Amino acid sequence: SSRNSFGVSTHSYSELAVALGVRPSYISLGPVFPTSSKDVKFYPQGLETVRQWKSLIPPEIPLVAIGGIGDANVAKVVRGAGADCAAVIGAVTKVDDVAAAVTDLNEAMC
Repeated sequence: SSRNSFGVSTHSYSELAVALGVRPSYISLGPVFPTSSKDVKFYPQGLETVRQWKSLIPPEIPLVAIGGIGDANVAKVVRGAGADCAAVIGAVTKVDDVAAAVTDLNEAMC
């Protein structure tokens, strides 16, 4: 069996509808919060959109939250809103102890 994953990034309901039509391995939503890691052309989606996306996505398709998730505390809040995973940049690149940050993020998402 293939170990490849096919994920689709979404920023609007129309993009979510397209993503659901192709049955990806996962669907990402972002940015959830403001981010400075890259120039994005979409407004922050917020936690309510995370909750809405989770209710619209079949349970076998993970929801990945991305954008502005700067530490484990924020990751835990995003998890509480329904995200199955969080994609981060600054949460691991802007810290002194990367191993501790990764441990904290993993614990926050459980």
